[in-house]
Order: sequence, then structure tokens, then C-alpha cells
Amino acid sequence: MEGAGNSSSRVERNMKERVRRKEMTNLLSQLAFLIKPQQTSKVSGPELLDHAANYIKRLQERVEEQKGRHETLLKESPCDPNYKKTTSSCSSPVLNIKSCEDSTCLEVNLICGLNNNLLLHEIISVLQQEGAEVMNLTQNNEGDRVIFTITSQVYIRCYII
Repeated sequence: MEGAGNSSSRVERNMKERVRRKEMTNLLSQLAFLIKPQQTSKVSGPELLDHAANYIKRLQERVEEQKGRHETLLKESPCDPNYKKTTSSCSSPVLNIKSCEDSTCLEVNLICGLNNNLLLHEIISVLQQEGAEVMNLTQNNEGDRVIFTITSQVYIRCYII
């Protein structure tokens, strides 16, 4: 009778292990999809985890870089943050356009008063007319001014005549 009990517990352990491995495989495939490793061939689990760790470090560096850019934009702004909030201290909007490292990404920074949201609509329209797709838009309110950061994906069009 003990032999039957041992075999059923062994089968149960084997099933649990099979389910655990299947779940781990699913999680690793989701991770591979999210980080999009440079290699097109299959990579092992530990290599994939190394890619993910490096990817997270690069993202953290980019976040710090973006924070630095944000601070720089605030310092370069002609707007006075100590000005009374009842009137807009920024007479003309400030527009800054940068190309990302891979040249398919375009970052537009716009600093303007609270009443200049029409300018944002115009900038988005121009980007779309020129073939860029807006991927992300962030808005930060700093006193009586608004800072917009528009990140867009640029698609290169090739016409054959």
C-alpha cells in the first residue's frame, strides 16, 4: 500500500514541476517580447535575464537624463517662476526640438503660458502632416507656465517616381 502512495505523490510532484516550468517559460517569453533583445536567435533564460537587467539600467539612465533635460529647460526658460500667477509671465513660447539617438525618434519641448494651448495643437498637426506619429505627450504645470514634451516616431517615406 505504501508503494501506491509514493507513486501518486511522485506523479503529483512531477505535475507541479511541469506546471512550474511551463509558467516560467511563459514568463520568459513575455519578458523577451518586452525587452526585444538584439539577437534574433533564441537566448537562454539567464541570458534573457541579463538582457533585461541591462535594459532596465539603460532605462534608468534615460530617466535621469530626461530629468536633467527638464531642469535645463526650466532654467533656460525666459519665464519668471516668481512672477504673480494672475498673469502669464511668459510672453512668447519656447520651442526646443531634438532628435533621439536612433534618428527615428523626435522630441519636441514646448514651454508656454497657460493660455497658449492652441500652439500645442498646431505643433501636433505639423508633426502628423510631416509623417511623424505622436507616441507620448507629457504635461507639467510649473506655476503659470506649462511644459509639454512630445515624443514622436518618425517614419521615413520613400517615393519612387
